[in-house]
Amino acid sequence: MNRWSSLSRSSQLLLGAGVLLFIFLFFDWQQACVSVGGFNACGGRTGWHGWGVGIGLFVIALVVWELAQVVNTKVDLPFRTSLLTVVLAGCVLLFTVIKFFVDNEARHWPAWIGLILAIVIAIGGWLRHSGDEPTEMRAA
Repeated sequence: MNRWSSLSRSSQLLLGAGVLLFIFLFFDWQQACVSVGGFNACGGRTGWHGWGVGIGLFVIALVVWELAQVVNTKVDLPFRTSLLTVVLAGCVLLFTVIKFFVDNEARHWPAWIGLILAIVIAIGGWLRHSGDEPTEMRAA
């Protein structure tokens, strides 16, 4: 059986979009090009610039936390584990929205992809919080 299809929908969204957002942070989210006398030059800032550091840290924490949930790691917390998932997903969305609007000069296409992925992560967090637990946790 395919391991990916055995995961809950929220796990698929959180892991898939989380890994993709991490990758897209290395692309230029802002880019400007100039052309002078037949010479073209472009410069840009990656998603890691400024608020992007927060995005990256929260994405890493979210993916590691989600992987721990998928492999059924026992963690004793004084609250539901899904609450940590939704808080991390919300922080990813919040920091991405802030970065998207603060760094609005010369916005490049990866910024749009990053915003969409952050929204997908937030949806995955909401699904988890509303009761969509990983398959392995349901079986336990």
